[in-house]
Amino acid sequence: MAVLKSIACVPAPRAAIARRRFLTGALAAAGLAALPRAAPAQLAPEPLIAAASPLQRAILAAAGAGRPFRLAPGVTRTAGLVLPDGMRLLGAAGGSMLRLAGPGPLVSAARGARISLEGVTLEGGGAHLPEGAGLADFRDIAELSLAGCTLQNTGGIALRLERCGGRVRHCAITGARAGLFSLDAAGLVIDANSVSRCADNGVQIWRSAQGFDGTRVTGNRITAIGAVSGGTGQYGNGVSVYRAGGVTASGNTIRDTEFSALRNNSGHAVSFVENDCANCGETAIFAEFAFRDAVIKGNRIDGARSGIQMVNFADAGGRGALCTGNRIAGLRAAKDGAGKQWGYGAAVKAEADALIAGNSVAGAPWIGVMAGWGESLSDVRVEGNMIGPARIGIGVSVAPGAGRASVVGNTITGASEAALAAMLWDKIESADLAADAGRRWPLVTAAANKAA
Repeated sequence: MAVLKSIACVPAPRAAIARRRFLTGALAAAGLAALPRAAPAQLAPEPLIAAASPLQRAILAAAGAGRPFRLAPGVTRTAGLVLPDGMRLLGAAGGSMLRLAGPGPLVSAARGARISLEGVTLEGGGAHLPEGAGLADFRDIAELSLAGCTLQNTGGIALRLERCGGRVRHCAITGARAGLFSLDAAGLVIDANSVSRCADNGVQIWRSAQGFDGTRVTGNRITAIGAVSGGTGQYGNGVSVYRAGGVTASGNTIRDTEFSALRNNSGHAVSFVENDCANCGETAIFAEFAFRDAVIKGNRIDGARSGIQMVNFADAGGRGALCTGNRIAGLRAAKDGAGKQWGYGAAVKAEADALIAGNSVAGAPWIGVMAGWGESLSDVRVEGNMIGPARIGIGVSVAPGAGRASVVGNTITGASEAALAAMLWDKIESADLAADAGRRWPLVTAAANKAA
């Protein structure tokens, strides 16, 4: 999931092309490396702890009687608790903490119609978990409900869900390698949670194969997300969507991420709407690789190396984007320079079947809006945006093989090198696209733009 842009076709960048193709070809491997390996669908309880513990026996007895189980107040050290179908596990009014005292998971359930946890604190003690497991680990639960719970201090995934539906709401997840990981969800809602201090990712909505998912990630506060495992975008994201279609992330506040606030890798019909994104280490909002029909609307971005990118048309077929009504400010120059293949320093960059309209760009280190990259350009419309200041207001690729673009009704202020430019990758071919469009480059339309 590298931060790669479309392929160049001139001799100079061949090394970069080879690297991009290698990384694109290695995407599946990179994704699988980042993807926790699936454990068997039915998790066996810890044989010496869960099966024999008084707490496990009491939970099973409550389930057999058809009643909820309320935990004792204070701290209970345990591990490997398995919740039976229909279980409603409640915390005491004074607070109930389950602290991991074994290999984990701390709590798990599999193959059930309904499981509920309310007001419970799950404490991992900083311990690493078995590969592919979460501190709380739920698989094949049709209607899972976590409300008002805290999951904290684990060296692995705090909450791991596989093929689950239901709702996670008003929970606090902090001090984990990854906050919430969902694989192959079925009607999942992640609402009004706090996710903070995660070493690698905040919320991950992934699928084992590309397909419809439909998860909604709404009204969450996601902060302080690192990328200690390295990589070029697999880690370090507030919300990471991978191959999952029909996902909506809206109304979230996402700050201090090593890479992106919101990242869509190969998801179809994914919507990022009215999120507040600040202090991102790379591109704030990304649609990349084999994505389709992204909606990026009404978001606020303050602080990143680039604002919004919708790319990888030439090498992975990424196409289809509606980018409207976003406000982008506080972009900072990258150490490796603006205008390189990575696209740093651009407020908005799109390559295929995209409408970029009504956005406000309050300054960019390099370029306000970039339509295409090399030959990777097909039907991009740039309309009614307000841009400035920037070295280049709006750039359109005119490299051999580039397709159509139209630039209409934009207002550009304070462009130091060119308000409208024809671009050969990161170089200006013409600083007067308004005059040269149509005549010199018949696939480009430029009309009714204002520059000051």
